[in-house]
Amino acid sequence: MDYMSYLYEHLDLLMYLRYNPRWYKILYYEPSYFKFFLIEAKKNLKITGIDKLESFKNRFNMLYSLAGLFSNQK
Repeated sequence: MDYMSYLYEHLDLLMYLRYNPRWYKILYYEPSYFKFFLIEAKKNLKITGIDKLESFKNRFNMLYSLAGLFSNQK
């Protein structure tokens, strides 16, 4: 897998790489470490599946609270 083309398709991961330059050296010499880069980047950027579910839950709770506010204003 060409990891640079993958990074240019996912710009948030590319920006993480730019702000964490130690990964440049690691990936240059050992491209097989790309899966570890993805794990770390997704955890720090909070774009894992669990983070997405948590974000959805927070949005749903906010909408539920707003609906409750508007229904009690009669």
